Amino acid sequence: MDVMRNTTDRHMQLRNQPAQQGFTLLEAAMSLVILMIIGLGVASLFSYAVGANGRTDDRELSMTIAQKRMEWLRTIPFTAITRSQTYSFPNGGLKATSGVGVKETVTSAGRRYVVNTVIKDVSFVPVGNPDGGAATVKSIRVSVTPALAQTAFETVTISTERSTQVPGIY
Repeated sequence: MDVMRNTTDRHMQLRNQPAQQGFTLLEAAMSLVILMIIGLGVASLFSYAVGANGRTDDRELSMTIAQKRMEWLRTIPFTAITRSQTYSFPNGGLKATSGVGVKETVTSAGRRYVVNTVIKDVSFVPVGNPDGGAATVKSIRVSVTPALAQTAFETVTISTERSTQVPGIY
């Protein structure tokens, strides 16, 4: 009789417990769709990061080109002759350029860049002065943009001013 009671008790316990079921095909398909959406988000983030790294390289090379050009402009003697000599790289002077500047295309590390140099006269010396009327202060701006730039934020700009050392001139 005890055997019969134990068997009946087991059947009663199994009936009272909820039935265990696996995932349905629909649930499995929905979870795969959710994982696919998450995977696509991560993949697009990865492709964005690769592009951003490429733009960072362009920005770094742009900065290098701008610094080299500015250093070259600083090595030009600031005399009355060079201040009236037309700007051109690598043998020109510091004469004021047009408002839009002088644009040149430069290749560095296999990439093309557009270099725009703007030189403006800030002040003039009266005629009869030791500098012969040449401008005493020049504002120089060098902007470098990658040829394949997509936004204006990829342009690097460096500015400086140069002045004469003639005594008594402001």
